[in-house]
Amino acid sequence: MRKQNIFIFTLISLLLFSCKKEDNYQVDARLDPYLQLFLQEAEQRGFHFDVEENGLLLQFADLKKPTIGLCTYSDPLLVQIDRTYWKEVTQYNNCEDLRQDVVFHELGHGLLNRKHDNSTLSNTEWKSIMCGGETVRDRSWQVNFSGKRKKYYLDELFNIKTPEPSFTKYGAKFSGEKGELIAAYNFSKEKYLTDADGNIYNVSDNMYKITTNSDYNNIVYLHTKGNFTSDFYYEIKVKTDLIGNGDCVGIIASYPLSDTTSAGNYFYISKNNTYKDFRACAGHMQCLPPIAEVILQNDVCNLSNSTETTLAIERTNDELYFYVNDQLIYRNDYMADQTYINFGVVTPAKNTVAITSSKCYDKSNRTLKSETGNTLSSEFAKFDGKLSIHPSNTIK
Repeated sequence: MRKQNIFIFTLISLLLFSCKKEDNYQVDARLDPYLQLFLQEAEQRGFHFDVEENGLLLQFADLKKPTIGLCTYSDPLLVQIDRTYWKEVTQYNNCEDLRQDVVFHELGHGLLNRKHDNSTLSNTEWKSIMCGGETVRDRSWQVNFSGKRKKYYLDELFNIKTPEPSFTKYGAKFSGEKGELIAAYNFSKEKYLTDADGNIYNVSDNMYKITTNSDYNNIVYLHTKGNFTSDFYYEIKVKTDLIGNGDCVGIIASYPLSDTTSAGNYFYISKNNTYKDFRACAGHMQCLPPIAEVILQNDVCNLSNSTETTLAIERTNDELYFYVNDQLIYRNDYMADQTYINFGVVTPAKNTVAITSSKCYDKSNRTLKSETGNTLSSEFAKFDGKLSIHPSNTIK
């Protein structure tokens, strides 16, 4: 009888233990691949977490905006991801990077005991995917968690002493090697156009003035029908006075998605009146805007209606380099290995920008194709619609 009682007690204990263990480890099937990827990256860097034994609740929740992720130090550890955000990012090409970012950030809190880290790299972009919390200088918490940068951010997540990679360092001067000029916009032929939205396009006085009537930023292509499979350098010179908080002007290079649609990489300068600075943002038309933001040093540019500012995009070895007045501001390899055909300007909303120069250069030293140079310089700019480039300020 005693043996039977011991057996029954042991069986009940096992059942209770099994139930407790099962309750302590619950991971949504849609989030489990991201957990496994985190554990895999951890193992590669010498970390081992027995989350099934120690307990983890990883689930979706309806979090209060703008929070997209939440870690609660309970027993077991509770990690919640906002289901609305998870669904909304499916519209972006960098969806998987965005999802990994938020899950890894919360697991960084819960499993690595990391706090928010809002320090910056030398180019002023965020040092860690652990950035977050209260807003700093009106900045988004968006991190360029892609390409070459992803390895750095993963290394830094597991080792805060990871040295800054060379490609994030700020301020290198352009080499001056533009390549062969194959297209220069012709400002000598006066042209005038008003579109259905009331935007005005005026070529006169050796410049191209674009006055926008809309509340959003427009893309205007100055060079079309190109075919750059090789390295290139594209440069525009602009004059504009950015007045409103968040007003911006930029440069864009795009490639075709179909006969009627295109996508591409853009780079723009925006004004922040609150902190009295200019900020440069790099992005892609199919990604959550922008991919990255850096704060410009005071001596880089002084955008005004009387001052010419040079913006440039260079592609070298499947990487894009973005310059302001010949100073390297950012470099990025996201979707850089495309066949670019359109080059142009991002115009500010409800404002006027004057383009005084727009030139395309081929850096490959190949034989110039006659159909490229002869048609681009005489073609009137093509309007390509609105571009949403202002980010939501998400909190992790």
